[in-house]
Amino acid sequence: MRAREVLLTQGQWDEDFAQRSGLRPQVLDSWRRSLRYGLRPDCVEPVRRPDAELDGQLTRIVEAVVEKRKTVLEQSMCALTVTDRDGTLLRRWVMDRRLARWLDQRNIIPSVSLDETTIGTFSAICLLDGSPVQVRGPEHFSEEYIGVTSAGAPIVHPVSRRIVGSLIVTCRSDDSSPILLAWVTELAAEVQRRLLESSSSRERLLLEAYLAENRDVRHPLIVLDEQTIITNATAARVLASVDQARLWEHAAQAIRQRNTESQMVLTDGAAVSVACREVNDGTGAIGAVLKVRPIEERQASRGALRTASNLEGLAGNGLRWRELCHRVRRSGAEWALIAGERGTGRLAVARAMAEDAQVHVIDAIEVSAEGPQRWLVKLDELVAGAELDSVLVIRHVDELDWGTATVTAGLIERCRARRIRVLATARDRVDQLTPNPLLELFTVSIEVPPLRDRFEDLPVLLEALTVAVLERSGKQSKPVRWMPDAVQTLTRLEWPCNIASLRILVRDVLRDNRNGYISARDLPANLVAAASRRKLVGLELVEATTIIAAMREAGGNKNRAADALGIARSTLYRKVRALGIDLSTMAF
Repeated sequence: MRAREVLLTQGQWDEDFAQRSGLRPQVLDSWRRSLRYGLRPDCVEPVRRPDAELDGQLTRIVEAVVEKRKTVLEQSMCALTVTDRDGTLLRRWVMDRRLARWLDQRNIIPSVSLDETTIGTFSAICLLDGSPVQVRGPEHFSEEYIGVTSAGAPIVHPVSRRIVGSLIVTCRSDDSSPILLAWVTELAAEVQRRLLESSSSRERLLLEAYLAENRDVRHPLIVLDEQTIITNATAARVLASVDQARLWEHAAQAIRQRNTESQMVLTDGAAVSVACREVNDGTGAIGAVLKVRPIEERQASRGALRTASNLEGLAGNGLRWRELCHRVRRSGAEWALIAGERGTGRLAVARAMAEDAQVHVIDAIEVSAEGPQRWLVKLDELVAGAELDSVLVIRHVDELDWGTATVTAGLIERCRARRIRVLATARDRVDQLTPNPLLELFTVSIEVPPLRDRFEDLPVLLEALTVAVLERSGKQSKPVRWMPDAVQTLTRLEWPCNIASLRILVRDVLRDNRNGYISARDLPANLVAAASRRKLVGLELVEATTIIAAMREAGGNKNRAADALGIARSTLYRKVRALGIDLSTMAF
């Protein structure tokens, strides 16, 4: 306890004293890191991970193993927990009421993180170097855990040889036993044996699914899970090997959302339509069957869309965009309401619909600043002075209250006699707008798709925005190419402001670009972090951004990056895994 007070409370890290204290180097290193994370021994609280998958394959296998040893667990005074590879607690088994109450009081429950970065030194540090470890009483970083002993053993997948989780046994210090570590290590070995059996079974099911579907060899077929991928020759020619992680991510999301068909952009920038069906082993989805079709092929089968030409001056050739163009062509000279999310380009669509006619624009948002009366006077003057066959665009009509909308409807009725076409834009879906007399005047409604629904258009959008930004800045407009890894990274972002957000990104990236091409390494570090598999917020986003910046400074050298960050290389690897940072998509 004296060593603990000097090293943790007083912060005196004299190496000679540390060695004389008798503390194991493994514990000392963990204490150092815990302090470096900004943790305090007197104030440690597990962090909840609400997106954790609590009932996955690992949890089910551990549950089966524990069921066979339930009698032993009931007789012991211990709690058994299983975590994922990031240290998130997935399930716990504890029969002793007193110990269960102790765990509850410290919030050690499913979905919280037992990782070193959140609670300091605990037996979950076995995830760092892959070795079983026992932490006794005062060796724990947190003062809350001084009265317990914890023993942890990593679970290593027998096929991929990657750490997939850990088993941790916790008991009161008075009830600890020398065989605690040996017992939890034996349990981990049994889980690994079950994983091997399950892997063999999964691979058989995946192969059976592939053979059942591979009847038409002309089209790409992929059957995969996170570790295994089976393709026919056509798919092997179309897909690069680096696409497996992206394909699995896409398939898992499609299965969760029960979305049988969707679109994605591959590493080479090609846009494809992907039909997805899950492979099920009776307990849940274990993999997916993906049928891939080029977007052009799918469009060719949509007869009406074949003839839908693009809107003048607007980029796009994907299915959703061509559906929009087709809808615009069918609208003819009708009055149209153009709806869509913020930044999707509703005004640009309206201008394109006007073609060569003179366009007059008035914004309903100005009502709040000018007052309804002044705004209506301005609208009346605009209608009176508009040329024959011109187009009036009223932006943000959903901002008008009922009274102002009613007066507006009366004013623009005069436009029909003068052959003035009226278009309106709204920042919402048509079916979600509050009805009013003004909206009833529009006989056609057009939905502008958000950027997340037209990722296949990213290459042409980036090219068009790049040309526009260079021309506006007055720079020499030499060709600038967006590389496939950059395009793929951008497909993983949410784009809350749609095309408007993309335009800002293009402007910022081009400002510092001198290469004539843009790869993933040229994108802002915060965007690369946000494009990781797991959505990061708060301190996690800051941490991911710092790691990516350090890797860039070190030219991709992980040893130098870890030194610059003041952490061990194993810690860097663990953080990269925990934060979902995909270093394989970055060229340093």
